[in-house]
Amino acid sequence: MLDRTSVVLGCAGMADLAAELAATHGLPVVDGVATAVTLAESLVRLRLKTSRLGPYAAPRPKTYSGLLSPFQP
Repeated sequence: MLDRTSVVLGCAGMADLAAELAATHGLPVVDGVATAVTLAESLVRLRLKTSRLGPYAAPRPKTYSGLLSPFQP
């Protein structure tokens, strides 16, 4: 059976330790900050955007009443 062990760093403050931990323990070390930045870059390169459906849809128009009724668009 293969041993698939790695270390995932839990905060940005540990980012400087990634290379040292990998060299000392001989394990792959995943830096969360670098991973998040790479994911964001990938989404931009793929031109993906937030869905405009369901909970991300623009709010439906509402009628104003009472004191705010003069501000009805």
